[in-house]
Amino acid sequence: MKSNPVPTKTNPLGVKGCGEAGCVGAMPAVANAIVDALSVLGVRDIAMPATPERVWRAIQDARRGDRRGA
Repeated sequence: MKSNPVPTKTNPLGVKGCGEAGCVGAMPAVANAIVDALSVLGVRDIAMPATPERVWRAIQDARRGDRRGA
């Protein structure tokens, strides 16, 4: 296996954060769950971050037949 270390210049140690690596799939999973829940109304996409207001607007738009998205 070949390694290609590329230190970051944003801190004195040159290390990159990897603590978030385990949760990188969380945001797409949440977005998919929201769209899946709203798909019965015809919602096919929602802008992130999916704030309560954006979800509410997506529901209202879908009820009005406005398919532009949130």
